[in-house]
Amino acid sequence: MSNVHIFSADTEATLWQEVAANIIQEGNLFDYTAELIQDGYHMQLDIEIDLGGGFEGGFQSTRMAALVPNHTPLHFALHEQDWLHELGKLLGMTDVELGDPELDAAFIITTNDVAALRELLLPDAALRQTLLRHQQCRLTLAPASHEAGANVYLTFTKETALTDPAELREVYHALYTLLRKIAPLPHATT
Repeated sequence: MSNVHIFSADTEATLWQEVAANIIQEGNLFDYTAELIQDGYHMQLDIEIDLGGGFEGGFQSTRMAALVPNHTPLHFALHEQDWLHELGKLLGMTDVELGDPELDAAFIITTNDVAALRELLLPDAALRQTLLRHQQCRLTLAPASHEAGANVYLTFTKETALTDPAELREVYHALYTLLRKIAPLPHATT
């Protein structure tokens, strides 16, 4: 595991100036971990790249995860709509529709509250566009385990290493926006 880089700032612009400078300085993002702290919210960024070797195939992944600081009854998962998931739908897997033709076509969507998820995602055009640019992602708001009182996390995962600071910031902004809507903190700035 790499060293954890810790960044804390009052604004997203300042935070991402620091993160971008560090990513450029590091250069090697084969195993990169950063804790991003803004306005009382904590998000962890993990980038892994394994080139493989010989007969082994390599892998890449990007993960951003944030502990949701306040209890939320809403849970959801959005993931890529591919042939395997289409088969799952034929076999009875639940897929709700939000009423946005692009999102509904791009993702398999499961939730315990369709109306709340619709209200969370649909009014924000920038958020929807970010999700559509990353259709191979998985976005979840779910407890870490099935135990009562388990911590709830908002998590973005993608089986691609996102190494461009601007692209990472776009994903961060989407998650930060969702966090502020899902679990507003009394002292958080807008």
